[in-house]
Amino acid sequence: MPATTPASPPDQASGIAVEEPLSTSEHVRTVGKVLLFVPRWAFWLVTQPIRLGAWAYERYGLAQRFQGALFSVDTSYGIYPVYSYSTDYGSNVGLRFVHYNLFGNHEHLKLRANFGGEYQQAYGAELKTGQLRERVQAGIETRYERRGKERFFGIGNANELTTPPAMPLDPTLEDAAVASRFREDLIRAFGWVDAKVAGPLSFRASTALAIRKFGPSSGSDEPIAAHFDTSKLIGFDSGVKNIYVEGELTYDTRRPAGKWLTQAIDVTGWLLAAHLGRAAGIDGDPTSFTRYGGEVQRFFDLYRGTRSLALRVAVDGITGSDGITDGKISFIDLPRLGGSDYLRGYPAGRFRDRAIALATAEYTWDLGNYLAAYTFVDAGRAVHNWGQVDKNLDELHVGFGGGIDVHTAHSFVLRTQLAFSREGNTFLELVLSPAFGRRERAGRF
Repeated sequence: MPATTPASPPDQASGIAVEEPLSTSEHVRTVGKVLLFVPRWAFWLVTQPIRLGAWAYERYGLAQRFQGALFSVDTSYGIYPVYSYSTDYGSNVGLRFVHYNLFGNHEHLKLRANFGGEYQQAYGAELKTGQLRERVQAGIETRYERRGKERFFGIGNANELTTPPAMPLDPTLEDAAVASRFREDLIRAFGWVDAKVAGPLSFRASTALAIRKFGPSSGSDEPIAAHFDTSKLIGFDSGVKNIYVEGELTYDTRRPAGKWLTQAIDVTGWLLAAHLGRAAGIDGDPTSFTRYGGEVQRFFDLYRGTRSLALRVAVDGITGSDGITDGKISFIDLPRLGGSDYLRGYPAGRFRDRAIALATAEYTWDLGNYLAAYTFVDAGRAVHNWGQVDKNLDELHVGFGGGIDVHTAHSFVLRTQLAFSREGNTFLELVLSPAFGRRERAGRF
């Protein structure tokens, strides 16, 4: 029986192969590529100068060349400008002098000056030792800051009043929140010692002497005295002089995904930190309170170091004072939320009380060399006692937004961030430090 020739497949019956029709998901991807073609290439064009600058900075050692041009001999020290911007304060410019090997054992000296924005003027000096006995490092810092446009909205967690009652308000009323500004002159001396306990576990002991004076804001249309009775605001009329001592235990395994990716952005690991401190007034100052708190951060590497999810929960509180009337803690030392790092989308110092709680989720993805994008949601509130945390979730404040990180292969450069809040605030900021960096509390504000 002669062999029969098998029939041609239906799509090749005419001798011409016919491709399978595109699936629905493939159609969707094609439409997305078309719609995003213009914004994708527009973004590419806009970011090329940034990428070129970061590449040249690292490839040709521009920092060392700049230092050498100024100092001719030793490239272990130099001088460079800095710039930051915030919708809340405006532009800030500054100058830094650094020396990375002051006494020949990797001591780090930094001198700084800032003008504009948050500061009318600010000056500071910082000295860090090299590694002492391989496991210990120490540092001292002193600074003077004249902050002419500090924010105050009252004490508590209330939303800002749309129709304020008769002025001036009692600042201790928890349901009275009104935008105002004041001036702060700060002199701070700060010292710390870091000791590696075992592996990623370390302990920090720190202390700070803070001397503060307050007054009306310079040129503001929201003067604090026109909105609040400052005689009831602890520390405002008398000023503040106190010493704060703190211990902090930290377990930190945050790290990049590998040596071939940037070392400036963490994508995996844990941060577990707990702190306990005590403040006492000097020269007749009545300050007397204990500060406590902690923070948990968890980074998840979602795809080969180019996609990551960061989760953060932080609490900070005081005890030993009612936080309002007993005079043992000034309004400036109360835990607070708001600004470019803690509860983004709200002005700095927006909420303050005896305790604060904050939760953050942030997703970061790689945009190619020297750039990464991120989007975030922050949620937090200030409370007078912890029993208020799980009551009335409508009092939880939510901020959200996104931004772009600029970095080299080894160091973080800056982030530009657009943040919004559930209450309708909008803030554009250019910041020179990452949102998940380590912060000291000793005399921080």
